[in-house]
Order: sequence, then C-alpha cells, then structure tokens
Amino acid sequence: MNVQNIYDTVADMKKQIHAELSHPYVQKFIHHPTVDENKLLYICSFLTTLSLEQQKWSRCALSVMLVQTALDTHDLVSTQDVDSEGTQLHKRQLTVLAGDYYSGLYYYYLAQTGQIDLIKVIASSIKEINIAKIHIYHNQTQDVQDMMTNFFTVESSLINSLCDYFNCPEWRELLEHACRLNAISTQLIKLAKQEASILLDNYYKNGMKSIGIQEALYASSEPSIAVVKQYLAAGSPFINEPLKEHLYEMIGSLERLKNVVGEG
Repeated sequence: MNVQNIYDTVADMKKQIHAELSHPYVQKFIHHPTVDENKLLYICSFLTTLSLEQQKWSRCALSVMLVQTALDTHDLVSTQDVDSEGTQLHKRQLTVLAGDYYSGLYYYYLAQTGQIDLIKVIASSIKEINIAKIHIYHNQTQDVQDMMTNFFTVESSLINSLCDYFNCPEWRELLEHACRLNAISTQLIKLAKQEASILLDNYYKNGMKSIGIQEALYASSEPSIAVVKQYLAAGSPFINEPLKEHLYEMIGSLERLKNVVGEG
C-alpha cells in the first residue's frame, strides 16, 4: 500500500469511528471522545499488510478503536463525591453508559463478519487492562517499575492481542513499544500542561516532583526507543513510510526533550 493510500485509509477509518461515536443525546452532556490517531495509524499499518478482505480488516480496526475509546471514556468518570440529585451525577452515569455503548459496538461489528474468536481475544484483553487499571487506581504498590508495567499493559494490550491473534510477533514487538512511547509522550504533555492522569497522580502520591516524574518517564522510554530504533535501522520492509516518519519524529522529540531536562 502506497503512502497516500495509508493516509487515506487512516482518514477514512477516523470518519467511520467518529460516525459511530456521534450519539446526539450523549454529546449534549459529555465531550466528544478523542480518537488516538497514532494508535489508529499503528492498527491500520498492521492490518493492511495481512491477506484479509477489506471489510474484515476495516471491521477489526473499527472494533479495536471503539474498545479503546470505550476504555478511554470510562477513564473520564470522576471519582469525587457528588450530589445524588445533581447534574454531575447524571453526567457521570451517562459517561459510564457511553463507554459501555461504545464497547458493545465491537461485538456487533465482529459478529457481522463472523470473527467470533477475535471477540474472545479482545474480551480477554479488556479484562487484562481493567485488572491493570485497578492496580494503578488503588495504588497497590509503591514500586515505580511495577506501576509502569501496569500502565504499559493498559496502553498496549489491545494492539498486542490483535497481533497475537494474527500470529505476527514482529509487528507485536514493534507496536507494543510504539504504544509505550506514544503513551509516555502523552503523559509528558499532560505533565507540562499540569493536567491530571491516573499515572501522574500516582507519581505525586509517591512524593515525586515534576522534574523527578519527567526523569522517570524518560528512563522508562529508553528500552522502547532502543527496540524501535532496531526495527528502523534494519529497514524492516513491513513498516510503511507514514509509520516510519511518525516513529522517527516521536523518538526524536523524546530524545530532544530528554536532553533539555538533562541540561537543566
């Protein structure tokens, strides 16, 4: 698939996803869910290399991204006490239901194409992600490495399970580490903007300051940077140009910011 086709594929899939997420009643009360375009690029880059009918791989991509959006939507649910009669409670309840609605759509689309086994694989991945989230939410460990392990499980389990289902270990390794770098980049942006996240909140609870959190995130990125660089240096033929450009840009940005922090 050529460069323009990949861009067109990602754009078309994004439109399909937004169409599925556009429920008028839900949009009155909660923000339109954000689609992680980098993960969408990873999934489309992978699936378009397989010998699948267009309908099957597009339904796979749509289903996985709907599940990802459902999980992200559930993360928006506030844990603060609210008035049992107030609009905040209604908004919280609706956010939970919206996440459930998005998640339920993946059953529908995979069942339409007869991919029942993949439904089971994704369901198992959702369970793994939720267990990891529980560990992070409840801060059951003070060990930073264990916390990052759970965080990376949350960020990469869906794509890992998809690659495992199609028995593509090289893609799994590359995209697992790409997901890790993507997640670290997102956390660094949130940290700079002083925005909340489950991971950052746990770092703060462990008594870490912003500079210490930055250093911990950069340290966590180093193994993944090394793996992705190996694939890029080897000129792996399955990596398309848009994905290659994205990976180089993401690594370059992380390394530049790391050097700035080190000099500071």
